[in-house]
Amino acid sequence: MTKKKRGRISAAEQEYIAANHETMTVEAIAEHLRRTEDFVRQQIAALPTVKQTEERGDWVSRLHASSFWVEVKKGLIGTEIAYFEQSWAAYMNQFGSATDILATDELMIKDLVMLDIFSQRAIAEQANILRRIEQLERSIEAEESKSDETRNQLELANWRTQLNALLTAKGAVAKQHLDCQQRKDAKLRDLKGARDQRFKQIEESRRNIFELIKELDTHKRRVEEGRLAAKVKLAAERVRDDWNELHEFEDGEVDKPFLTPEGELKDAESESPRPGTGLPNGQDQASGQENPNNGGGIHPDGPHPASSAANA
Repeated sequence: MTKKKRGRISAAEQEYIAANHETMTVEAIAEHLRRTEDFVRQQIAALPTVKQTEERGDWVSRLHASSFWVEVKKGLIGTEIAYFEQSWAAYMNQFGSATDILATDELMIKDLVMLDIFSQRAIAEQANILRRIEQLERSIEAEESKSDETRNQLELANWRTQLNALLTAKGAVAKQHLDCQQRKDAKLRDLKGARDQRFKQIEESRRNIFELIKELDTHKRRVEEGRLAAKVKLAAERVRDDWNELHEFEDGEVDKPFLTPEGELKDAESESPRPGTGLPNGQDQASGQENPNNGGGIHPDGPHPASSAANA
């Protein structure tokens, strides 16, 4: 029986599961990686969905199109670029939709991710210092265990100097990490506070006219409200014109569902007699039918008879 591996999953194993989980069985993947089937199922369940992948791609594309991305990349090394993109997409997806995030939010999220990376750098540097300190302490202990004749005092003094320097650097790196962490937490509070304040202002604007005026002070908000008001106006005009027409109801009665002064004036104008004819506007004298020229005084076959007689 093959012994199963334990411990954290590697990047190569994650890539293998992501590339083959749709075409291979859990048993086959587990056998190939020498992992348990439950472990493989957990990793498959943690994989992002297609929708999540598409959303992440949209946020990353927006990041690459930003004005600060070129300068940000200059300060990142190795896998930090991918880490920045992933963190950026996660924060953007957490704090709202593409139309909900302002330029100031993007800058704050950029600073937040950079502080996170600086904090990770400090942690990695601290780990390297600790490993180097352990190596020097073992070397010093081994050298001090030797006799006075075989002990290398010069090498021993050099190691102790290096050890003192590393201990000092350890304290400095720990302080740097704490500073980055505090600044990161403060930036995160500012980001949440700024957005919560904006949403609170939106809620207050529904109850307070002064808050609404302050909200309409932004150009984007004025454009949105203007478009909404124009759409409402067009919809109202369309419904009004439709309801001003004659409709046949279920009981067979024909009437207008909606009476307005404008509609009645329009009907009265269309039914008033045309000067010199005694017929309503838009109706032909000879046939009694609607004149396609809408009462303009010109008969389809030539001058109107009444008009010719009057001219004679």
